[in-house]
Amino acid sequence: MKRLSLSLRALVFCAVLPVCAWAANPAAGATPNAGSPPGGVYVGYYQEDPITNPEDPTMGSVYLNLPASDSSFSGSMYFTYVGCQSSNVGTIAGVKKAASLNASWSGTLDGTQQKGSVDGTYSAAKGAYSGTFTVAGGKQHIDIPSCISYFIAPKGTFELFAVGKNTPSNFSVSLSGNSVSWTPPGGAMMTLVFVLDPAIASSGQGNATMWQTLVMGPQGAADLSEARLVSGHPYVIAVGAADSKFRRLSFASKSFTAP
Repeated sequence: MKRLSLSLRALVFCAVLPVCAWAANPAAGATPNAGSPPGGVYVGYYQEDPITNPEDPTMGSVYLNLPASDSSFSGSMYFTYVGCQSSNVGTIAGVKKAASLNASWSGTLDGTQQKGSVDGTYSAAKGAYSGTFTVAGGKQHIDIPSCISYFIAPKGTFELFAVGKNTPSNFSVSLSGNSVSWTPPGGAMMTLVFVLDPAIASSGQGNATMWQTLVMGPQGAADLSEARLVSGHPYVIAVGAADSKFRRLSFASKSFTAP
């Protein structure tokens, strides 16, 4: 889903590793599977399809709390980018079986009821999950006067990594006070920055994405002051960049404690 056309966003914003950070609690009756990828909280991004939605294909945050065995899981996709929007969350619920994920999502996007599917597969070589999502209502135009105008894409892709995974390995993020910085990869056109509450993510209760923004162009910093973080509380910061063809160039996340 997206929040702004590229030109408007530019004005507004200027914007799985085999070891996991937290252990998930498999549901009762979970079936052990020796070939199953490790469980835990995975963080990543969704990318709206630029072919069916060339107007403003946007990146957004997504996370899943996955069991270590064949069992059910939950997570969220987050669709809010500007303060005049409502808190728009797509709640994901599904089943993990071996290296496959099969789920559905539903939620309210700026006053409209939306739902769709989420399907993915784990790659041991990449240490990541990747897959596709759909929107049952197809492509839609959303307009909120004096706030935002955008298109909802009918489908898209996603990638998910364990917390602390950097891809490529030399891409990383740094924090200083309320500022997060990174070295923009060559060709970066749009960079997603978001903050996650790991306690909420691992509990499966509520939406764990506290805030997200898009940084447009080859910039390498974002201000976290709007995230309203609680001093002394642990969080996860994630940064993912895409090129002009909306292909992921880099992604990294790290745990930190709010100053």
